[in-house]
Amino acid sequence: MQSLKRIIPNTLTALNFITGCFATYFAFKGFFEIVFFLVLLGTFFDLFDGLLSRLLKVESNFGIQFDSMADLITCGMVPGIVMYNLLARTDVQGRNLIFKIFENEFNVSFVPLGFAGFFITLATSIRLAKFNIDKDIKTEFKGLPAPVNALFIVSLPLLIENSLLMDFRCSIESKATFLAIIIISCILMNNNIPFFSLKSISLKNERFKILVLLILSIPLFSIFYFASFPIIILIYILLNLLVIIGKKLGLSLN
Repeated sequence: MQSLKRIIPNTLTALNFITGCFATYFAFKGFFEIVFFLVLLGTFFDLFDGLLSRLLKVESNFGIQFDSMADLITCGMVPGIVMYNLLARTDVQGRNLIFKIFENEFNVSFVPLGFAGFFITLATSIRLAKFNIDKDIKTEFKGLPAPVNALFIVSLPLLIENSLLMDFRCSIESKATFLAIIIISCILMNNNIPFFSLKSISLKNERFKILVLLILSIPLFSIFYFASFPIIILIYILLNLLVIIGKKLGLSLN
C-alpha cells in the first residue's frame, strides 16, 4: 500500500520532468509563450508532488533527489536557454566556428556572450543541491526559490513583447539588463536571505506578507496578464527585503 502511495507524488515529479523536456525543446526554437506556460505547469507539478508526499507520509530520499533532477531541467536548463536567446536577440555579434572531425566538416553558429545565460543553470543546480542537504524545517526558503527564479526569467519575453510596455522595451531588452539579471538571480538563489513561502499561509506570521503580495498582484495581472509575472516576482523579492530591513530596525511587518 505504501509503495502504491509513492506512485502518486512520483508521477507528478515525472510530469514535471517531461514538461521541462518539452519546454527545453520550445526554448531552443524560441517559442517563449509556450515555454512560459510549460514552466508554469511544471511549477504546479513541483508544488503538489511535495505536498502530496507529505500528506500521504511517503517522503523519501529518492523522491527528494528525483524532484531536484526534474527541477534542474524545468527551473535550471530552460531559463538558461531562454536567457541565451534573449542575449542573442540583442546587438551581440555572433560567431561561426568551422572544424573538421574525421573528414567531416562542421559549421556552428553561436553568440559567445549568450552562454552567460547558463550561469543561471549552474546557480540553480547549486541551489537545489544545498536545499537537499539542508535539514532545517523549511517553513521559509533560504535564498530565492528556483521555481520563482525560473518563472521570472521565462516570463521576461512576455514582458518585453507586451504592447503596454513598448516605451520601455529598449531599456529592458539590453545586454546590460540581461547580464545584471543573471548576476542578481544567481546571487539571490544562493544566499541565506529568508524568503517566505506561499505554502506557509497557514502560519499566522506569514499571512500579512502573502496578503500584501496578493493585493498588489491582482491589479497588475488584470492589466498585463501573464506578462505581469516578472513585476510580481520583483515585488515578492522587495517585500522580503523590506521584512529583513524592518527586523534590523526593530519593526515588525507581520
